[in-house]
Amino acid sequence: MELESFDKGRGKGRLPYVGLLGVLAVLVLAGWGLTRLCETEKPQVVPGADLSRIGLHREVALTMADARSGLRSLRVAMVQKNKAVALLAKDYPRQDHMLSAGPHRLEERLTISATGFKEGAAELVIEVRDYSWWGLLAGNLTELRLPVVIDTKPPVVSIVGTPPHVKTGSAGIVVYRLSEPVVRSGVTINGHYHPGFPLPSQGEGAYGAIIGLPYDLQQFEETVVTAVDQAGNTGKTVFALALRPGRVTRDRITIGDDFLNAKLPEFAQHYPELKGTPVEQYLMVNREIRDRNYQAVQEICKKSGPQRLWDGAFLRMAGSPKAGFADVRSYLYQGKEIDTQTHLGVDIASLAHAEIPAANRGVVVFAEYLGIYGNTVILDHGQGIFTLYSHMSQINATKGATVEQGATLGLTGTTGMAGGDHLHFSVLVNGIFVNPIEWWDAHWLRDNLLHVM
Repeated sequence: MELESFDKGRGKGRLPYVGLLGVLAVLVLAGWGLTRLCETEKPQVVPGADLSRIGLHREVALTMADARSGLRSLRVAMVQKNKAVALLAKDYPRQDHMLSAGPHRLEERLTISATGFKEGAAELVIEVRDYSWWGLLAGNLTELRLPVVIDTKPPVVSIVGTPPHVKTGSAGIVVYRLSEPVVRSGVTINGHYHPGFPLPSQGEGAYGAIIGLPYDLQQFEETVVTAVDQAGNTGKTVFALALRPGRVTRDRITIGDDFLNAKLPEFAQHYPELKGTPVEQYLMVNREIRDRNYQAVQEICKKSGPQRLWDGAFLRMAGSPKAGFADVRSYLYQGKEIDTQTHLGVDIASLAHAEIPAANRGVVVFAEYLGIYGNTVILDHGQGIFTLYSHMSQINATKGATVEQGATLGLTGTTGMAGGDHLHFSVLVNGIFVNPIEWWDAHWLRDNLLHVM
């Protein structure tokens, strides 16, 4: 009986104990929840550009992030002495009532206008708040107060020198002086931009831009130098150029069935969309794929290194010339003209599988198959100058490598739209094909470019 009484008493005492554990569990869970809801981690905000100087109008990206409760609001204002102007005010709707109430990451485009402010010091204030319950439900606040200088005066651009005349398919250099440091400057000719670079030999504030003129240019519609300063202000000035038309040479190439049977399987490997008769496939390669390859070359030549890697005359591979720059080619099949294209380089034939030397020091920016060009290597020589080597049977160059003048890039061959073993060599200025013969000529380089570089 005593044992029974003891067990009954112990069972009755267990109930309050279990209840207490339940209450403690609820309190712990509630505390954990409140800790999460009342988190104190502040949101992050990072401007996408240096904002130390502000011009009349400046656009910048703001990247915001909050990994816990999410983003609630963004406020941006410009403050100068007693004047404050709101530039952006945005609230982000609540998505949830618990732990992830707002978006965790956002990017906003901010347009900063200095209109109505005076030149000189000011402050850009950026406030980002999250959905935390901290601070009596006000949330965590991140405030950036960035000192800025309001500068609405554009740089002054003065022309120092331009080529006396430039032939179509040729190159030259425009020299200009800027009144202040800039983040970007260059020459635009008929919509094509040629980036500028410092010319220390011409004195402080001097810049130059190597320009190339397309072989088929008819007239100048736009010749202007622009410069953008650190505040985003743009200065510009126009200049005049005298245009000399280049010589036009015409050539006729007969396309036979043997050539089509030899070439089309190669192109079909790389372009399975080819269809139709052999002639139809050939025309697709010679037109559409040629244009795709041209666009690819333009994309590769969009970005050139800022430093000049080349020095002096460009090296010419030994051999006899087979076709010239800007030759207009008519393609004949069974006696009828089926297409017309322009040859944008110089063809040089030597022994089969001859070594191809780098024309000058440069960086390999392309080394693979490229349609009508076949196996191709492209070198960036800096400041907008590129050379292209195509129809290779073998590529020895590696993308990203710096090669010296004369280094072997590969071996000549018949890949791409080549009927016989040879090298197709091109020179480009910011993506514009120009006459390679001029770049082999030390006197031409000295008189037209190097005398100011």
